[in-house]
Amino acid sequence: MSKTWIKTNLSTVSTSTDGDKRKRSFNNIKAAVTDQEIVEFGKVLALLTGTSTDELKLTTIDDVSV
Repeated sequence: MSKTWIKTNLSTVSTSTDGDKRKRSFNNIKAAVTDQEIVEFGKVLALLTGTSTDELKLTTIDDVSV
């Protein structure tokens, strides 16, 4: 069995001080991203937008061949 990385996407949910939620998605995340890099990205996103980053969801798609 072989496994080939296809793509990785990141979706985030941020909440403003008045309770509004905003969903964002980021495509073409590198294949070997670490948990720490994702957490740091969430912190940078919060700093840039001025809202708290409440959710970070990483989706990886691989091709699995037999």
